[in-house]
Amino acid sequence: MSKILVLAGGSVKGAFQAGVIKALFEQGYQPDAIYGVSAGSLNAAYLVNQFGQQANAHLPISYPQAAQDLWDFWELRITHPQSLSKPFNLFELGWSALTKKFKGLVDTSPLRDLLQDVLQSRNLSASPVGLKVGAVNVLDGAMHYVDPSFENFQEYLLASSAVPILMPVVKINGETRKSYLDGGLRDVAPLQKAIQDGATEVVVIACHTEMIEGGDFDSGDLLALVDRVMDIAVNEILNADLRMQRSEVKLRIIRPKQPLSIDIQHFTKMDIRRMLEMGYAQGMSD
Repeated sequence: MSKILVLAGGSVKGAFQAGVIKALFEQGYQPDAIYGVSAGSLNAAYLVNQFGQQANAHLPISYPQAAQDLWDFWELRITHPQSLSKPFNLFELGWSALTKKFKGLVDTSPLRDLLQDVLQSRNLSASPVGLKVGAVNVLDGAMHYVDPSFENFQEYLLASSAVPILMPVVKINGETRKSYLDGGLRDVAPLQKAIQDGATEVVVIACHTEMIEGGDFDSGDLLALVDRVMDIAVNEILNADLRMQRSEVKLRIIRPKQPLSIDIQHFTKMDIRRMLEMGYAQGMSD
């Protein structure tokens, strides 16, 4: 497993990542495995599912086709915020907080339903391309990586993208001791994990510039505030990780030249298309 594609987190900025992937795969890049965290874990799982689907259909493995499928997934299935989540009303939020049953600011059942619709265990297992996704156990703070052979894999996948406070903690198989959240709390880009697993060539696709966007946002909007706080934390963790010297691996890092601006509460199909096209242009030029 020498060539590993590492996909960092970035919420709906993951559409930019999908655009970069399309450009890379069209240029002939073929990783042996894909590692992802948060939005990167969703992109990774979708790609590996498509490879497995090709294998189960006894078709030649086509990296460009899988990348096109991922592009279409973003453009056709993630067209507005309600594709992924829906906000709780004020009564539900207040009651859940008072009764100590807080389940996040939004209901992520649309995302859960979407994953169940597009991913199949038989495809993930049949893929010739490896897959690992990471999530953080909120009880001990440890980072855990799992592959599709792991029991309750899709629960870990959902947990990997569960933004703290914004989204509910995911209890694997309903067990409190297995309470997980966004892997970006510890590893925004699972680069170190890829190296530990023996990678000699790593391509990292990040969704954040070195400096976060300095534009205005409404600090009185709780959802917007949570998103900005996570952006700051994610950016710092990512920068620290990517600055580390790694003479033992051939490393290529692709990240936006300009900050990606998208409103997680009000994005449209055109915003997703813009992210995809920006990523594709970046991938073709880097």
